Amino acid sequence: MRAIAKRLRRLEDRFGQASGPRRMVVQYGYLKRLPDDYTGPRHVVTVRQIPPEELSPAERTDNWFEWEERPGPEPASNAAGPNDEIVVRVHYVEGKPKA
Repeated sequence: MRAIAKRLRRLEDRFGQASGPRRMVVQYGYLKRLPDDYTGPRHVVTVRQIPPEELSPAERTDNWFEWEERPGPEPASNAAGPNDEIVVRVHYVEGKPKA
């Protein structure tokens, strides 16, 4: 996981935008998906941030979350202007058993 974050930081340093310094935040978490038969627009919402005491000692330095897919389009953003932060989300999804 940390190798991914390190690679992303290196790419951002090399190919970053010239609009000024930006801070990259990497978030790790578990994603609960909608059923496979669902068709249509979907978006991801943050259900909760996992407190450090619920994580293993190796994971406590990272930001861990629980996310959930919801039906429908993403709500309109209420951001007021450009953001100086790049957020990279790493989703862990439970695999389906092979038939």
